[in-house]
Amino acid sequence: MKIGEALKQERIRLGLTQEKMIHGIIDKGHYSRIERGLERISADSLLKILFMHYIDLDDFFDQVKDQYYSKDDLEAIKLNKDMMEILNEGNRDRGKKCLDKILKLDGHKILKYRTIITIAMFEGQLDQLSQEFKNEIIKTFTEHSNWRENIDALRLLGNCMQIFSIDQLDDFLRQLLIHYSLNKSYPEKLIERLAMICNNYLYYCYYFHVDGSNVASCLNFLKNLDTRNHFIFYKISYNFYYYLFKGKKEEARKIKEQLISWGYKSRVYSWKI
Repeated sequence: MKIGEALKQERIRLGLTQEKMIHGIIDKGHYSRIERGLERISADSLLKILFMHYIDLDDFFDQVKDQYYSKDDLEAIKLNKDMMEILNEGNRDRGKKCLDKILKLDGHKILKYRTIITIAMFEGQLDQLSQEFKNEIIKTFTEHSNWRENIDALRLLGNCMQIFSIDQLDDFLRQLLIHYSLNKSYPEKLIERLAMICNNYLYYCYYFHVDGSNVASCLNFLKNLDTRNHFIFYKISYNFYYYLFKGKKEEARKIKEQLISWGYKSRVYSWKI
């Protein structure tokens, strides 16, 4: 869908005329031609219109992304979503098929790394990954100073914890938590990504009996997330892991059972008790 089509769709949804939609921000004739795909709209004017009507930016740009991503990029986005489901469900066969498709993509190196590691975990074959491959993973964090704010690098860290020694992992995670504690104005998506990493770290430490030094810090981070909707699941996972690390398995079990009753079975598939 093009931007003009998406604007028209939002306008109709809101029950607005073209004149009320633009609210004097741009010329009505210009806007009419934008909706018909005959003219372009500036980023400044587009954002003013979207903000004026409280239109969700993520939803809006998700509608138009197909016009701006390459075919390969769109396929990578889809496969990345598939991998998240595979990770939650533990579906090995589906994972292998997804790996084959991802390895055929042009570029997307970090997505390929993450997929290889995920499949190796499912197969219990992490020890068969070459040291050269593991060194390439570690380079992503040691050779790039901006990795703490790179969404792909953060995804990689969340998926490849068993590649590192516990000292390396704890060092990277400590850097990350300090970095984000110094500035409270990071975008919601980055904070949510850090919440995922903390969740995965707690899972790794508990289920693999790893004595990590950041357990308390990760629990504290999840506990202190604000009350935005995107963070609800991570605040619940704080309680789940808090009880597990305290040895209160029955309390943790109640949380898992409640989530399953709410329809989140696939999300808590790996929460073994």
